[in-house]
Amino acid sequence: VKVQDSEIIERVLAGDHAAYATLVERHQPQILRLLERLVGCRDTAQDLAQEAFIAAFRGLKSFQQKSSFSTWLHRIACNKATSAARRRRPVPLAPTADPVAESSDVSARLEQADRQQAVKQALAQLDQRYRAVVVLADMEDATYESIAGILDIPVGTVRSRLHRARMELRERLRPFVAAQSSSS
Repeated sequence: VKVQDSEIIERVLAGDHAAYATLVERHQPQILRLLERLVGCRDTAQDLAQEAFIAAFRGLKSFQQKSSFSTWLHRIACNKATSAARRRRPVPLAPTADPVAESSDVSARLEQADRQQAVKQALAQLDQRYRAVVVLADMEDATYESIAGILDIPVGTVRSRLHRARMELRERLRPFVAAQSSSS
């Protein structure tokens, strides 16, 4: 039986600080994936994830459990990514270990890798506000309501930012799509 996050939080707040490791282990994969998609660099994502977990631990007393721990932690992680983006100038997204389709056709694998790189570059060029919404919605499969909770914005703002982000991505990917269709 999986212990609920709220039970673990109660133990941590009661002085069992070691119990926090369970929360970290439980949520670290999703937070790392989210941050890597937001910042485009695995090392930076790992640093920001560590900062997010530390901030969550320090702020656990003020966590009012109006949302899930996961939503609250995602909000902290998104805020860390936004702060990092303000401190640094944009860095092109490096390729990550996304699996390329299993295929004996080398050209198909290369085409898929090119497509993934084009999407990553287009994503990296988006304003952080739009990138966060599109990553959460289209890559993390978050609902509009959970995105609103994570980013602390109204659902209507989520919808409008997502629409704008998708339009910008479509525009940024248009040259790539045109090049792909002309080479086919």
